[in-house]
Amino acid sequence: MMRPKKHAFEPLLTIEDVAAVLQCSLKTVQRRIDAGDLPVIRDGRMVRVHPADLDRYIKQRRGV
Repeated sequence: MMRPKKHAFEPLLTIEDVAAVLQCSLKTVQRRIDAGDLPVIRDGRMVRVHPADLDRYIKQRRGV
């Protein structure tokens, strides 16, 4: 009997998680989000960042 495939979703990151990874303040992360530099997922008041989006953000700024 075959089992249905489970989706392998990556856990979404909170703003606090992102600030810890970037070693910056929550305010700085919020400014990046407001400027459109860091994409987010909004669900009501909840704001989350997909790990791939954070990775892309970091890679784009490596050469800056």
